[in-house]
Amino acid sequence: MKRQTPSFRNASATILLASMMLLCSTTFAFAQFGPNPQFHNSDFYIGPRVGLGGIGGAGVGLGVNAEYGITQQIGVTGTFGWSGYSSGYWTYTNLIVAVGGNYHVQVFNVKNLDTYAGLGLGWNFGSVASTDSRYVWDRSYGGFFWDLRVGGRYFISDKLAATAEFGYGFGYFRLGVDFKL
Repeated sequence: MKRQTPSFRNASATILLASMMLLCSTTFAFAQFGPNPQFHNSDFYIGPRVGLGGIGGAGVGLGVNAEYGITQQIGVTGTFGWSGYSSGYWTYTNLIVAVGGNYHVQVFNVKNLDTYAGLGLGWNFGSVASTDSRYVWDRSYGGFFWDLRVGGRYFISDKLAATAEFGYGFGYFRLGVDFKL
């Protein structure tokens, strides 16, 4: 009997899941579970994101994220993103819309750092088309997905922060900036 080796995609998903579990457990083990001094009730942040990796075989995605603070530790989020990639004769496009929430905790005692873990639910409006005239096929796909994430926002000034997140959505690793309005 021939032994099957796991695909790169399955291995990547396993590594991502294990990394997120380790990061989350470390975050909550060392967290002070108090309000993060960088996050406040009624704070509103919005900013662009670049996502690396993602749904299907997506390499790079672009998006925008917004967050509104409803308590000292909880913010509601909204995300819109795009990612696409080609594989052989096929071109895939993903439009991502998600809503969720972040729980802000002070993990590291760093003056300008806001750290958080979050959960969201989204919809992938996906489509696939062929670039080969032999395949006259244009089809949609997609559906619901969970957006689990851990991240941080480092404030460069009172109104500008650099962000980094690990999660799932239009990118496994997302980098960007947030503007505080």
